[in-house]
Amino acid sequence: MAVSSYLPDVAGGMVVGAAFDGDDAARAAIELLRSSGVRRQDVSVITSDERRAEAIAGDEAWTPARNAPRFASLRRMLPGGGLPREVRRRYGADLRTGRVVLLVAADGQPADTIAALLAQANGSRIEQWWQGPAAIFAPPELAGPF
Repeated sequence: MAVSSYLPDVAGGMVVGAAFDGDDAARAAIELLRSSGVRRQDVSVITSDERRAEAIAGDEAWTPARNAPRFASLRRMLPGGGLPREVRRRYGADLRTGRVVLLVAADGQPADTIAALLAQANGSRIEQWWQGPAAIFAPPELAGPF
């Protein structure tokens, strides 16, 4: 049984995103998602500070910085930190004001169900969209326990 996220593959997939005011709120949302069967490789934590994102994600979620740590300095020089344009368009203002953004690949659960879970966790600006291939989730070769 394959347990990898499909977003880094050729086709892309449905993504649900939400913004949270603080680290504790984001951690609570991750806990709710994980207890509802969402896999850790399908949850990505994005903040304006990579270390903060890593601290929030812990072992229960992913961060885009884990995909290519050796290119971290290059990523910092890119507009939007190398995030896909669609993510920057939807959540750029939130990231600039210090909010935490959770992105969840709708892989195994419908996007509407994930959106309802994020709303239950008091997320704001909950949006769903089709995301093309992007290095914001764990790559298929790293699927499984992190």
